[in-house]
Amino acid sequence: MEILIVGVIIVALMAYVSTKIKKSAAQAYEREEIETEDFRIIKPAGFINPINDESAFMFEAYTKDLGKDEARIFRRARATLRVVSGLNFETVCKDTKNYSGKITSKNFVEDAPEGRKIFLLESEKTEQEVKIFSFWKIVESRERQKVYELQISVLEDYREELANEIGEMIESFAVR
Repeated sequence: MEILIVGVIIVALMAYVSTKIKKSAAQAYEREEIETEDFRIIKPAGFINPINDESAFMFEAYTKDLGKDEARIFRRARATLRVVSGLNFETVCKDTKNYSGKITSKNFVEDAPEGRKIFLLESEKTEQEVKIFSFWKIVESRERQKVYELQISVLEDYREELANEIGEMIESFAVR
């Protein structure tokens, strides 16, 4: 009888812990406003911002799901933020244009806040027979003497489905 009682307690404890873990994991994919001393951005629902101190990026987020068929090795969408010191804004923009693939849109933001320059770029390229669209927002902070390069890439099959999320990240990204 005692074994039965202990067994019931263990099963109840396991169910409780499992529920807590599932709830915590689900919260990681909810919409979140991320603020650091350098920037702020909104991570939309459906994306996760992994905590990885070894990452080469100041910010990274990606979808849980992968593409289908030949795109099964790629995330449906991925965002990365790279910070560049030691290069000027024009050089970073030029380098990005050179390795971004086929450019579909580019423009400098005319009404950028004082002390900032902003360049927006859209491109497409094919990797391993998979078409990927990329959206770039490059921001110079003269005060910090850094250039911030946000890149959001999305698989062709999910471009329309994730358009609002991509737009929200690009619009919300601001350097402090």
